[in-house]
Amino acid sequence: MFCPRCGAENTPENKFCKSCGSTLGAGAAAAAPQAVPAQAAQWQAPQPPPPGVTAPPAAGLPQQPPPGMVAQVYQAYPGGPQQVYYVPAVAAHPHAQSGLLESLRSRIRMLSSTDALEGFSLKEMFKQVFKHHGVDVVEEYIMVGTSKTTPPLEQVETGWPNPWMFFRLLGILGIGFIALAFLFHFTMNEKAVPAILFLGAFAVPLSTLVLIFEMNTPRNVSMVMVGKLFIVGGLTGLATAMLAYMIPICGNIPGIVEESAKLLAVILVARGVRYKYELNGILFGATVGAGFACFETCGYGFDQILATLTQVIQAGNVAGGFPTAQGISAAVENMMANLVLRGVEAPLGHVAWTAIAAGAFWRVKGAKPASPAMLMDGRFLKAFAIPVLMHTTWDLSILIPTMPTILAAFVLPAVTGLITWYVLFGLVQQGLRQVKDEQVAHLQGTLANVEATLGLGTVRPPMRPAPVA
Repeated sequence: MFCPRCGAENTPENKFCKSCGSTLGAGAAAAAPQAVPAQAAQWQAPQPPPPGVTAPPAAGLPQQPPPGMVAQVYQAYPGGPQQVYYVPAVAAHPHAQSGLLESLRSRIRMLSSTDALEGFSLKEMFKQVFKHHGVDVVEEYIMVGTSKTTPPLEQVETGWPNPWMFFRLLGILGIGFIALAFLFHFTMNEKAVPAILFLGAFAVPLSTLVLIFEMNTPRNVSMVMVGKLFIVGGLTGLATAMLAYMIPICGNIPGIVEESAKLLAVILVARGVRYKYELNGILFGATVGAGFACFETCGYGFDQILATLTQVIQAGNVAGGFPTAQGISAAVENMMANLVLRGVEAPLGHVAWTAIAAGAFWRVKGAKPASPAMLMDGRFLKAFAIPVLMHTTWDLSILIPTMPTILAAFVLPAVTGLITWYVLFGLVQQGLRQVKDEQVAHLQGTLANVEATLGLGTVRPPMRPAPVA
């Protein structure tokens, strides 16, 4: 007896099909014996119904699928029983809804030579942020990167890291900035202004740098190296960009000028062979980018003070040849507004852009000394084009002065920031895989050495019996 619904063979005493559970009637014996051989002779994988068309329902199922659902036919193997089930229309045709977004992601991954993110979750990644960490834990967490504090390769974590210290630093610097701002508001003591400028310019870029420092799971870069790159690399990148801007045409291409200047600073300061991991390159780039961002923001904040004081003096709001207290207060408030805006946007800009550029360069460099030929490698050039393009898009208001403020100050930074961090997380995942592959190779080499030492796997000749005296 054959089931009229799925074609499965059943014994005559069965009232229900053993495969699909359908009721077996009197005509079941003659209903499907020819269908099974036909299916076995020529089988094709079932295709989902085209949009707007409902698949024919099988016997015993509702004539119409539920709202928002479509019928799908499942067959485990050629000639096997078929089952009809309903799935959401979006699941049946995922590309109809997400084709454009997935196409954009694919193009970004192809340009950056990275894979789709696997096992990535922001909630899981930042689960340690609000947990308590004692002073001893903090000190041990920071003191890494020396010959005595770098963990051995087999102990390096290769899963997605769980950073938390960056949030603590952001909270400390942010609270200090707010406290000094209130102090200036109530006392009008101008001696608080440099500290406000310093904290406002450094708080977010430094915290973003610590976040990427925590992603360097090999833990082989010390705070001394980070400080050196931050100061020397940041100033070198800023000075190089300032010299380049003396050429008139360079003022219209800040993306190329500044990203090239920062990458050059990374290569000059950290060009040795000690740091071979792609994660190291990402950290070096983030460090130089953070230094560049901090010093640049200090300059923009100072510009706001000078511009406002100039307007105050031109308006005649002076007393004894100096701006009035109201004029000074207005200048400081404009400076703080600029610092807050640039602080909110800081994680989306220089820190992440230079991290991508240096990470792509380290992917080519590896354990070899840096050379100019590496800058011509296609893998690097394609990935380097991403921060250049994102930076250029961010600064479109330079080329289009009539651009609406909301578009220039909020929309473009948000869009370019999302793309930037998607690429950056792809590079971090690639760096984690590099460490994991090296762990596997190291383990295999260790096992081979042990086997060679113990003589495992070798064939020894049998011992001859001792001669009889």
